[in-house]
Amino acid sequence: MISGTTFTIENPEFVAVVLNGMKKQAVTYSEIRELVAKCRDQQALCLACEDGMMVVDLRPHDEAIEMFVLALVAFKRGFFERQHAAAQDIARDLGASQIAFQSRRNGWGRRLGPEWSRRGADEFVRSV
Repeated sequence: MISGTTFTIENPEFVAVVLNGMKKQAVTYSEIRELVAKCRDQQALCLACEDGMMVVDLRPHDEAIEMFVLALVAFKRGFFERQHAAAQDIARDLGASQIAFQSRRNGWGRRLGPEWSRRGADEFVRSV
């Protein structure tokens, strides 16, 4: 368990299994290989719980460090709503002051609460 949450750190191959097993392919095979390589090289973490999986890295942005979500896969409906607070705890424990992600799907702007801000055309960010 990480940061007092139900998330565990998974091995890089878990990323490939989950992403290759998706019914609707959201990422390319080269993107999957890149995510696996980042996890293997300890440039990213694969975190999973019974609700889903996320691959994250830490990166500087302006004067802050952010936990950037590179991939997110829900195993159960409601993953985002149930695990949002846990993601904040993990980000805080990793030393990040914000969480960000890039969406390939429309509708996130309407789904996210007021604590989230749009950055550019397809990224969202919030403080933790």
